[in-house]
Amino acid sequence: MKKILLAALAAAGVHAAPLENSTVARDVPYFTAKVRNTELIYTQENLPFARSAAGIETVLQPLYESQYGYVMDEPLYVGLISARNQIPNGFSTPYPNNRQINYPGGVLAVDYFASPSWLKTLLYHESAHNYQMNVKAGSVSRDLHDVIGNGWFFAPWFTLPNITESSFLLEGNAVLNESWHGNGGRLYSGRFKAATLQQAKAGYLTPERVYNDTHFFLYRSHFYTLGGFYQYYLAETYGLQNVNAYWKAHSRDWFWPFFTNRSTEASVGVDFDTAFEAWQKRMETEAAEMTDVEGEAVAATQFYSPMGGDAEEIYFIINPTGRSFPERVVYRKADGSVTRLRSSHIAGKVVKLRDGRYATQASAYTSPWHIRAGLFDENGRIVGGTESRVVEGYLRDGTPVYFDVPGSFDQPQLYVGDAFYARVNSSVYIDKNDNLYYFVQGEGKTRTLYKNETPLCSIRGYYGNVSGVDSTGAVYFIANTAHGSGLFRCRGGRITRAHPADTIIEARLIDDGHALAAVMGADAYTYKKIALETLDETPYEVTLFVENAPYYHTDGPAASSETTPEIGLEHPYHSLLEMHYSGTNISLGADSESGLVFDLSVNFADPLTRNILSAYAVRNLDEYTLGGLRYANSEFYLNFDVSAYGVIDRPSLDAGVEDDRRDFGVIVQTALPLLRRGYDGAALRANYYQDYENNSREPVSAALDLMRTEQYGVSMFRNLYLYASPYVASDRGDTALGGKAAFEYGLPGELYLNLGGQYSHSDADSAADSHGIKVVRDQIATLAEGDPSTLVMPSLRDTAYVKSAAKGSVGLKKVLNLSAYAFTFPVSLRREALLTAYSRYELEPFGETFETQRANEAEAGILLDTFWMNRLPVPITLKYLYDDNTLLAERHSFRFSIGLAY
Repeated sequence: MKKILLAALAAAGVHAAPLENSTVARDVPYFTAKVRNTELIYTQENLPFARSAAGIETVLQPLYESQYGYVMDEPLYVGLISARNQIPNGFSTPYPNNRQINYPGGVLAVDYFASPSWLKTLLYHESAHNYQMNVKAGSVSRDLHDVIGNGWFFAPWFTLPNITESSFLLEGNAVLNESWHGNGGRLYSGRFKAATLQQAKAGYLTPERVYNDTHFFLYRSHFYTLGGFYQYYLAETYGLQNVNAYWKAHSRDWFWPFFTNRSTEASVGVDFDTAFEAWQKRMETEAAEMTDVEGEAVAATQFYSPMGGDAEEIYFIINPTGRSFPERVVYRKADGSVTRLRSSHIAGKVVKLRDGRYATQASAYTSPWHIRAGLFDENGRIVGGTESRVVEGYLRDGTPVYFDVPGSFDQPQLYVGDAFYARVNSSVYIDKNDNLYYFVQGEGKTRTLYKNETPLCSIRGYYGNVSGVDSTGAVYFIANTAHGSGLFRCRGGRITRAHPADTIIEARLIDDGHALAAVMGADAYTYKKIALETLDETPYEVTLFVENAPYYHTDGPAASSETTPEIGLEHPYHSLLEMHYSGTNISLGADSESGLVFDLSVNFADPLTRNILSAYAVRNLDEYTLGGLRYANSEFYLNFDVSAYGVIDRPSLDAGVEDDRRDFGVIVQTALPLLRRGYDGAALRANYYQDYENNSREPVSAALDLMRTEQYGVSMFRNLYLYASPYVASDRGDTALGGKAAFEYGLPGELYLNLGGQYSHSDADSAADSHGIKVVRDQIATLAEGDPSTLVMPSLRDTAYVKSAAKGSVGLKKVLNLSAYAFTFPVSLRREALLTAYSRYELEPFGETFETQRANEAEAGILLDTFWMNRLPVPITLKYLYDDNTLLAERHSFRFSIGLAY
């Protein structure tokens, strides 16, 4: 579930950044259809999937209404997004509308979800989020919703209390609810079970560790893994409907919704502490029975990507620290030698190309208007001819074997060359003789292993993928064990177990007697060489208690008394006409000198967030009160944001300055993407700003941004950043030219080097009436005006206007991973960074009699990554600055900043 960004803005003029578009710009046409209280949004290509979704919604919504005890008070918008957006994900949010956005890239994670249908998994999982977050059992929340919709008043949770809840419960509950519809689900995954038991075995199942968004191993995936099994324990013990009733009970605490004990007790009869401790003990008891893989690891990683291989090699991507550049590992079967090479591969399964190069299965921008799946080289660029294809490998003659992404929105569609081969439900293994091996999910839980088009053997469950074939023709595969995930073989129609461990989540054969196994650990995934055995044991059938419940497997239209409407192409989606009221946001504050400050906006947006329209009124700390309209659009080639404002009230001005004021103004910000490919991007920006404080200033500017950005895992800062931006700005006949450049690089030991520079020069003759290059203390001014020629000098005493300004800087950041997590205490510390920097400034004033002012600025500080209420990341920065030019700046100064992201 995506994060939602909320901020109470004190600056007037530029009201708020536009919400990120849910689709790429210049997307294909969409159409709409009504189903119950839902509006489906889909493309012509996705029409068959929209018809399936309509049938599912007709059944699913009454079930969820019964389970959650709530009928949604706003229409639900369900987007089935086009193949120009091939992302293996989906999200739900009540902002700016009650909606869920479902992307068609699930085949990239074909072995991860343990379910045959990606589309159904999305609908079951994301719809659960819609019911969790929208329920309002408190009268105050309901009354506020009647007035301001899903907007926010004082605090964002007054209308939607459940948005404050930990993702451990949000995602865990959605995993539980995706798993009782006869479509498998992650509760059927041996990998998920092994991960949970390993955490239990290590003593890591504590509220403070699982309830917070920590920077420990499993990282955010623990919300789904551990949260899913915790929710399953509750449902098995206390009943599914009682567990889902938690969200209604929790929503009663509209004023301070940061309690768990009271809401848990209200729904299942015991408090959170009691329920969690009982689940913890059950998992620890089962973990004691789990068998692990012994031996020395060949490699280890904090984030897992599937392995690839051929007759000579096994290859995969690792990130040993979880914060550094990835490495490509090649294991040579003949002698067991290992080669590790640092690279910029996008995480994914490694496939060897015909020319011997290595590439990974992934999805990324291939242009500003396409996010495509395919094979990506070590520089993050797509390999030609693999667009919209999840390539599993190549036959001996070079024919690709791949999944067609647009056609696999529901279930994976396998192609060999240009010909459709089969509908399959696992990754595909290709042997040296061009035979294809894969699993197909049949009726119910029957999962059949195929060689080409011939069935070899069947298992019961939804989890399993092929590992390899030995010289005798025996096929090895991964499947469930009683306590996790293990390695099995199928020979002559008979299944045996090939190793006793319950922690093997993937394997590749080295020879007939050995394999390289990917092993689930408590603190890392490891790769270990194992000796193959023959044990008289077949895969374990995971049977959930829900399979015996009357609501199980009720996703077919026959299970609903309601008629599924006809879904066609009669109603095009026009983004402007689809704009709906999306809430009123109100924030209030006070200052001892400025008095009351406030920010009020009435917002309208379309469900795909291509447009946002706001009517706003704002009073800031400078005692200006403004009102106006703002419209932003990100649908076409050119993204633009236009604000028109009027000054309602202003502070008293000095005599002689009263006439130099503006009563009405316009702010225009535009961006034209030129390049977006892998890690690389380029865009042309142009801005026009009419200053509400000064009637004279109205700069217009243009800048060309060129950049490369690489950031991996949970790295606190960018691992690599290259940036250059030449610009030009004009204000009342004066022209300013200049440019910025930056370089950031992640060194070993989480040490980050930063280099930067900027130079701006104006042809103005005088600084009178704010002409020339503006130099400011705070970057907020730069962001508000959109003037790239402005230079920031944090230790500056007062805003200055000069002929030219130059800045060069070097900095080091050292991340420390000292943490202190709390469950009941409201604040946790996740990590911190020590900051040091040196900057050199040269400011050339107007007039021949004035000397260039030079300044040396040094700073030292600390950035604290704090986490509040188990939910809210709050970065806090403390800095000391020293400047040797007391004419320009304070010699000693301190800065404190706090940022909020929800």
